[in-house]
Amino acid sequence: MDVVFHLAALMGHDTPSQESFARFRKVNVEGLRNIVAEAKKSHVKRFIHLSSTAAMGLLEDALVNEVTSCKPYTPYQVTKYEGEQYLLEEWRKNGFPVIILRPSMIYGPGFKGDFLTLAKVCKTGFFPTIGHGKNLSPALYIDDLIDVLPKCIDHGRMGEIYLLSSEQSYPLRQASAIIGKALGKKLHYVYVPVGMAIFGARVLEKGMPLLGRRSPVTERNIRSTVTDRTFDVTKAKRELGFRQQVPLEQGLTEAVHYFVQEHYL
Repeated sequence: MDVVFHLAALMGHDTPSQESFARFRKVNVEGLRNIVAEAKKSHVKRFIHLSSTAAMGLLEDALVNEVTSCKPYTPYQVTKYEGEQYLLEEWRKNGFPVIILRPSMIYGPGFKGDFLTLAKVCKTGFFPTIGHGKNLSPALYIDDLIDVLPKCIDHGRMGEIYLLSSEQSYPLRQASAIIGKALGKKLHYVYVPVGMAIFGARVLEKGMPLLGRRSPVTERNIRSTVTDRTFDVTKAKRELGFRQQVPLEQGLTEAVHYFVQEHYL
């Protein structure tokens, strides 16, 4: 083996608990250690690790880059961050040839993710708008991620982290309008105060487990939704040759068609 692409991970919005941290660490940290051990035996020349901007946690900086301080909180966020730190330590101590990629939210055919949740809401014809902000979020179409992966074989510096994201962030209302158009639905927007949304999320977080079910939304989800952020991908463009090629309207329309085709909606 010359090159390893490590894409395996346990994902989810689970809230912190001893059980959830143990479950996520088993895959995102211990599983990673197992793959690294095998990579060392094969003397791989490059180990390309797919982390996530989730490892940075909920950030309030308007523009985020690779040196922005991380604040992971959920089991997924924390264990992705721990995996990164383990790899960087392996690079510093043993010269392990790792490059870490942090893609933002990925979407497109083949993956459900948060956009499926939005599409289910849009299908009702009513879309709640939380707060008065634009609710800016980045999104990376799957083809743009796939395009940059092989470039990492010959480009990029060992022991470095690279952010991968759309070059701009999109207002939630823009994304919902694209989804509504793809579904042939005229959307009616309903304003929801931030405080009310957070209160409702807290009630669901406490009540749904009593019914043996997971809450569809958490307080962290709400705070993430109303926190505007844009990722600076200058480093990835300069050193990896990364380029965003698929615009949101094209990519999101294809994603919605996939949801319909697979009967997810």
